Amino acid sequence: MAAILEQRWLLQPEDQPRARQLAEAVGISPLLAQILLNRGLRSPAEVRHYLQPDPSCLPPPSRDFADLPLAVELLEKALRQQEPIAICGDYDADGMTSTALLLRALRGTPVVYRIPSRLTEGYGLNSRMVQELHREGVRLILTVDNGIAAHEPIRLAKELGLAVIVTDHHDLPSQLPPADAILNPKQLPESSPYRGMAGVGVAYLLAQALAERRGDERLGRVALELCTVGTIADLAPLTGVNRLWVQQGLALLPTSQVAGIRALLAVMGMTGSPEELRPEWVGFGLGPRINAIGRIGRPAMGIQLLTTDDPQQAEKLARRCERLNQVRQEMCSRIEAEALEQIAQRGWDLPQERVLILLGTPQQRWHKGVIGLVAARLAERFGCPVFIGSQSRQGEITGSARQGIPEFDVFQALEFCKDLFTKHGGHPAAGGFSLKAENWPLLEKRLRQLAQQRLQPEQIRPLVQIDLEVALADLTLDLYQELQRLQPCGIGNPEPVFCSRNLQVLQQQRFGPRPGAVGGVSSAEDAPSHLKLLLQDPPESCRSPLGARARRRPLWATVWRGAAAYPLPERIDVAYTLKARRWEDETQLELEILGIRPAQAASPGKSSPSQQRRDLSPLLLYRPAPPLIRPLRWQVVDRFSDLLPQAQGTILFYGFRRPTLVLAPERRSPLTLDYDRPQAGRRYDQLWLWSWPPSLEHLKWLLHCLSGEAPLIAVHQQTVPLPSAATLQRQLRHYLQTYPQVDLLRLSQQWWLSPALLVAGLRSLGHACPEFGPTGSLEEELEAQRAWYRSSWEQVAALLQGSPTPLLRYGA
Repeated sequence: MAAILEQRWLLQPEDQPRARQLAEAVGISPLLAQILLNRGLRSPAEVRHYLQPDPSCLPPPSRDFADLPLAVELLEKALRQQEPIAICGDYDADGMTSTALLLRALRGTPVVYRIPSRLTEGYGLNSRMVQELHREGVRLILTVDNGIAAHEPIRLAKELGLAVIVTDHHDLPSQLPPADAILNPKQLPESSPYRGMAGVGVAYLLAQALAERRGDERLGRVALELCTVGTIADLAPLTGVNRLWVQQGLALLPTSQVAGIRALLAVMGMTGSPEELRPEWVGFGLGPRINAIGRIGRPAMGIQLLTTDDPQQAEKLARRCERLNQVRQEMCSRIEAEALEQIAQRGWDLPQERVLILLGTPQQRWHKGVIGLVAARLAERFGCPVFIGSQSRQGEITGSARQGIPEFDVFQALEFCKDLFTKHGGHPAAGGFSLKAENWPLLEKRLRQLAQQRLQPEQIRPLVQIDLEVALADLTLDLYQELQRLQPCGIGNPEPVFCSRNLQVLQQQRFGPRPGAVGGVSSAEDAPSHLKLLLQDPPESCRSPLGARARRRPLWATVWRGAAAYPLPERIDVAYTLKARRWEDETQLELEILGIRPAQAASPGKSSPSQQRRDLSPLLLYRPAPPLIRPLRWQVVDRFSDLLPQAQGTILFYGFRRPTLVLAPERRSPLTLDYDRPQAGRRYDQLWLWSWPPSLEHLKWLLHCLSGEAPLIAVHQQTVPLPSAATLQRQLRHYLQTYPQVDLLRLSQQWWLSPALLVAGLRSLGHACPEFGPTGSLEEELEAQRAWYRSSWEQVAALLQGSPTPLLRYGA
């Protein structure tokens, strides 16, 4: 059997009573109700609003965007006085749709646009553009999808007497630029429905507000179509207002009034009905073709494509766009192959390195317009952060980064290294940067240090988040149709992911060209890149987790880019999304596989290998902390950023979902800040607790890493959510199917549950656990855990000194 990629499968806890109650209240199936619970929707009102978004429930944009009225006033004044306006955009699909949208909104006025060259200038507004626009007589600069970090160019613009409006959605720098008006959803609270907008969403809001002020009704539909394309292509979360706009806009695209969109859909072969158009048609079709223009072509061609009203010109531009996209695909495949060869030659131990850092030489000519796509592929493949650089012959390096796993923040990593860059920017999932070649070794060192501080070895695997376990026989066309009520699905609102266990592999075959085969043609010696499977429920299964089932029937499944796992064993577990394919007049269900692993379930009458090993050794591994005799200083903290400027020495920052603190590179006082896991051999002057550890034992182990006579313990007391008793039992059963022993301290740290609570859960499942002392019942230990996380520092200090409190026990 070929190697199957190891993944982290995270199965959402199931709450059948609440799912049934929600299903009855809203009139949906319990399965759909459980998926909605997984999305954080708890009440019938929330579910109804999600399934049928109501525009009237949106707050007025001017309430959330304080500068919106001023921005409209500046634009209206320029329009009224016919003052030249310049739109400064970006070269990706978000930036080009934003630019095209506002060019259409400002038709009839002296308006020009500028998009920097990706190859020679990089991202965003720059001082050369400002000086050039000033010489041309421009009086107002309007940035789209950039500008929030362009402090110096905007300062120059203001010195030259220009008005500046910034519309952007990227993360906020420590100092905002001196623009006249700034519209950025990152300035809004997390609860705002506008918070997740892409750059084109901000441009759409501004265009709407301007049209309402001027009584102009011409733009509405065209603007919504461009907003829909840009939002999906930029991987903006399909939640809040984005969900409403994209839901409305997708229905318009098949009969688009934008000639360029119609031409691109024709090139793609999109001839289906509006009901069949899904976000993936944009995300994997329209978006990459528009992006290819900015990556390896001239952005002006993209603006022409999206602003022309001439169908013949649109068709000609769309064909050129298609050719560029084919070239882009070939470039990506070549660079990816060279990157994989570099990884193999260097023999990296990824769980120890915890980050991939790759550099293409000038001879390799890694095109900096596509290295971000390669970084995304590698991040998905290896399940770790990826930083890729392309070096020019002049010694300049342009780089791109992708997150890989949710525990890593790309933007904060770039901020951590910002003194090495000539330019950088991005958000938690992705970013870009440029630097001198001599700074690359130091960048590698810092990124590895940061990744090893913030990530654990067990996290370095691709993560598959699963909504529900089902049997194949539970999958019906009626269920598929009901799941379409979740559309549009994408970032922030993913398609439901199911898993099925112990499936029989009836057929398996590789197909398709190898990655990067030119024109889709592979030679005889080239291995196909994809895998087609015919899967069936096991004959011994009689019921699924959802109850009674229909007869067993096989279903076809596709594993894109999965041919390397061929041949598969006879039994496998799979994680997948559900698809429907039309064949002539018949609709058939198919699975799109996201993850495969050898079947975990044991055969009837036989124990699993882990169970066989467990019979020969104790179930628990547990080592209590040694006694602690040391005075401590305690301090309650609201924001740790307030402590950071004066902090010195070595500090361990620990806690449940704790934030990342960014150290200013120019700080003079020496400070070493580690996260979560103490570094081997290092002693700490202070311990900063974002939350209490899972138990008193964990706290003692942390305190043993401190030095000095009375080290400081700073406490924030972040809330830690707890599972129900039934959910914990289910998690433990699943864990014991895989692992022969339970390392109590390690597992309780991963799950943020005390050793006593885990042992109580094991005992409720019939395991005696004689290695551990007495515990209460599972419900009693859950209550003790709640009390522990609610405890004050005075109560914890008393426990450390050996004084019991009425709410807390040693085992908690």
